[in-house]
Amino acid sequence: MAELLTVEQVAAILQVSPDTVTRRFAKVKGVVDLGSPETPRKRRYRVLRIPRVVVERYVLEHGGRITVPDVPAKPAGSKRVPKDLPHEDDLIRDLALVASQHGPDAQKTLDRIARRARLLKFVPKDQWSDLVWFDEEEE
Repeated sequence: MAELLTVEQVAAILQVSPDTVTRRFAKVKGVVDLGSPETPRKRRYRVLRIPRVVVERYVLEHGGRITVPDVPAKPAGSKRVPKDLPHEDDLIRDLALVASQHGPDAQKTLDRIARRARLLKFVPKDQWSDLVWFDEEEE
């Protein structure tokens, strides 16, 4: 059986809102609707499960090329962790503080890290573990 994705997972992949995913995929062949139908006294409730192949086919048909990433399995009993990432300005201040506290050697290390990070943009991610960095000799 094909892997089923939730509306939220598909929204994250396509970078659209969950409402947009529900509207676009509700009547697509292969999508499973686990919700309840509309009655005269009760509105419709939709719970969609969208197969990975349906998402890939949709993207290809609409002019894109994408590989749907594997969805990691959630450990039993795990709670959702908020994604409060630090702001760029906060990270810059932290790095400046480290450099000022530890002197010129720390500044050289931070410069080397920045150079290497820029270089990694040109190397496929699956090859990062194969890289060996050679320190340039400074005179």
